[in-house]
Amino acid sequence: MVAVLGGVLLTSSGCGFLDDLADPEAREPAATSAPTTSPSSPPPLAPPAPAFEPGVVAQAALIADGRSIGTLRVATGAVQTGLVLPFPEFDEDCPVEGPSMQYVAVGFSFTLQAEGGLAGHLTVAPGPSTPADIGEVGVFFEPSYGNDEYCTDGPRLPDTDTFWARGTTSVTGYVVLDDAVGPATPQGRTEVFATLQAQVSDLRLRDDDGEETPLTLGPPSVGVVCPDDEGAFCVPLG
Repeated sequence: MVAVLGGVLLTSSGCGFLDDLADPEAREPAATSAPTTSPSSPPPLAPPAPAFEPGVVAQAALIADGRSIGTLRVATGAVQTGLVLPFPEFDEDCPVEGPSMQYVAVGFSFTLQAEGGLAGHLTVAPGPSTPADIGEVGVFFEPSYGNDEYCTDGPRLPDTDTFWARGTTSVTGYVVLDDAVGPATPQGRTEVFATLQAQVSDLRLRDDDGEETPLTLGPPSVGVVCPDDEGAFCVPLG
């Protein structure tokens, strides 16, 4: 007979053993000629796997014309300090220097049961508790075909960038603090990321001919939909 009590797996050949556990005084202990050694407790069972991997901040169905056509999951990475973004176009086109930077990667993974690719925007703005002296905040997506141009609107970093994921089920954006590391903050300003307001919006299905179908979001299983836009996620960055 096998039973589980108090989180420990118990095995016995008869029910009297379990009755004794329920009522310790029901039986006198059997006499023994020598002390016995209690068997060692079994190792604790591993905790159940989490429903989602650490870092997932949003997940919901993608809805087109009232029906679900896939899912979208958004995850954030750890803050990276003193590094430029991991593609050369950024360093070549933008007025930034790696030693002063911090960034957080924002990963999008999705499934689609429709022709075309997923397109959308990632926008970041200072929140009510964001310090006024953080410098510029920029948003960039990895290049789609290795020939994208960055920082085309002048010296300021863009606070919105757009993606169109074709032939793939994932894409990565980056939120950048340009002047995070300095004499007064040699370790950077990691705490600032949690104060920023990030929004994933303008989601749409886009085909190779440029035809677009607007998408909304189903009830999220992780995260929250923005209160003023049922087709947008408001996501934390820290």
